Amino acid sequence: MGLAAQGMLPASANAIWVDYQVAVNPAKQSAVVAAFDKYRTTQTGRAFPGVMFLNTQVANGANPATHNLAVVYANQKEWETRSASIAASPDFLQFQAALASSGQIVAETVYEHVVGFGKNAEDSKQFIGYAVNVRNAARYAELMQASSEGPDSLAGVASIDLWAVKAGGQPGISHIVVVGVESRADYLNDPQTLRVLPPFQKQLSRVRDLVGVTYVDNIATTGQLGSAVIRK
Repeated sequence: MGLAAQGMLPASANAIWVDYQVAVNPAKQSAVVAAFDKYRTTQTGRAFPGVMFLNTQVANGANPATHNLAVVYANQKEWETRSASIAASPDFLQFQAALASSGQIVAETVYEHVVGFGKNAEDSKQFIGYAVNVRNAARYAELMQASSEGPDSLAGVASIDLWAVKAGGQPGISHIVVVGVESRADYLNDPQTLRVLPPFQKQLSRVRDLVGVTYVDNIATTGQLGSAVIRK
């Protein structure tokens, strides 16, 4: 769990997710995947201490992005240290150039982990993102944490993490809830989900407004950082 949500750790100790929304030329989508696969086998890529998800956008409203690159670090200091260490790395510069020649970054957002539970996000094949505007952040985190255990928990059927917008982002969105699953269809039709989710969402609606929902599918994942550490 993200202990900063309970005032036990400074915010800088929480995991950081840097999200790059990328609009890729349809003819060059395979080049992006190839560049990612090549980078993660390089010396620089293998030494990456966090975890990276390359995803394809399935449904994201008016957002022009076709893909997103989610780069997660154990904390903000690790993000800063890693960024400085690879700034002149030939491996990283080649990867960066390959992305630039295949598409355009249309948005960047930095998120801070608040609370999480359930299955490991790094094992997920599909994701659902709930963008929300939270009116009472402390209460929202409490409700999310309370749902991590017991007969009304979704921990057994999905990976669930709450992230707070730290920098960038869209106006009106303060947090995003990321649900990772093997199959969205199976998750949304699971008897536990059908029983638990509607009343839980009604409870959450007292402290937040749902702004939008996105679907993405994972193409590739690499890195050493797992959900167990992210949720410490």
